[in-house]
Amino acid sequence: MSKVLFALGDKFSIPLHKSITILSKKVYEEKIDVVVLVGTKDILDSISDLKSFYKNKYGEEMNVSVLILKNLDDLNYVFKRFKYKIREFPNSKIRINYTNGSSKLAAISIIVAKMYGFKVENGFTIDDTAKLNEFDVVEEKTSGSIMYIIKKLFNNYDFVVSKQLLEENYSSLDVVEQMFTKIIDLYGQWDSFNYQYKDYDDLKDFFSNLEDLPNNLDALKILSDKNNKLFNSYKIADLLNNAERRMEERKYEDAIIRLYRTLELIAEAELLEKYGIKKNDVRINEIKQLDIEKTAIKTIIQRLDYKYPKYNLSLTSSFFLLQKLYDDVGKHYYYHKDEYQQVFQKRNISILVHGNYTYDLNEVKKTYDLVISMAKIYDKNMDKYLEYTKFPTFKI
Repeated sequence: MSKVLFALGDKFSIPLHKSITILSKKVYEEKIDVVVLVGTKDILDSISDLKSFYKNKYGEEMNVSVLILKNLDDLNYVFKRFKYKIREFPNSKIRINYTNGSSKLAAISIIVAKMYGFKVENGFTIDDTAKLNEFDVVEEKTSGSIMYIIKKLFNNYDFVVSKQLLEENYSSLDVVEQMFTKIIDLYGQWDSFNYQYKDYDDLKDFFSNLEDLPNNLDALKILSDKNNKLFNSYKIADLLNNAERRMEERKYEDAIIRLYRTLELIAEAELLEKYGIKKNDVRINEIKQLDIEKTAIKTIIQRLDYKYPKYNLSLTSSFFLLQKLYDDVGKHYYYHKDEYQQVFQKRNISILVHGNYTYDLNEVKKTYDLVISMAKIYDKNMDKYLEYTKFPTFKI
């Protein structure tokens, strides 16, 4: 019986050459007969490098096939593509490795593995989908495998696909469908910064094993009220947690955008709350009256951006002003100025802004650690707010 490895490769958490090295070693040591690369058309660019490396390293030819997926949102299309590719390997032992797959593709691979009884692996961890764990919420026994997948998708922040599977497999009159729809909608909206607080006591009762849920709902109530004195602190914590989720999904450019916005919010909140200065509506007379050096005042006024009918402070000017005010946030910025400048420069040339620069995990993690250190200076209770705004996960 031949061995076939479906290797997902639409996102890489480590440099491509290292991914090729690890994959080649696995293929050689486990005597894999065929490698099926799964992902977008971009994986075609890595085939020649993969085959060349394997030939040079092990003196053998690697048998490579591809499965190109153009639209991951169309599940019927995706499952058909998998089905036709699987049919090419009758009587073969198939395993799916989703180590380098995005969260969406990884979740889909779990569904496919369950449909066909394959094993899936992430790094060195193998999950035998034929042996599922008990669930922490009681459902109909016949729906267990589907609920396992729905929870897995929820834990991977893929709320759209999890809801789609839920609707396809449960009646709208079923209390399970109703409650899972409600919690999926809640966190799906929250993940997009759409804060809508309602009466969620029924969620707390139904999902009693989600220990973080009550604290989450308390946080959501604050995030839904811009007049709450803790709004900015919770918003900063939520941005940081959102960035961390994007890191987990390997969406590093998205994570950087969130971290940059976090810095903007910290500067904006610090100036307004302590000094009454609106970052996006600066009054020149207010600046002139500040108890700082005249040369600094002149520099700040020269740096003001004018967007009719208001004057605005840029991010770097905001931190410069806070520094001159001997503010703790401003001093933190000054001590780490070179590191922050690198963040700003790379962000401006990132692929989502003005250039083609792409981040790796180490860069984003360093930026995250830097920003979170400033957030803790802005509010000493930031650890609590981070805990309250961290999304829950199902035990599966």
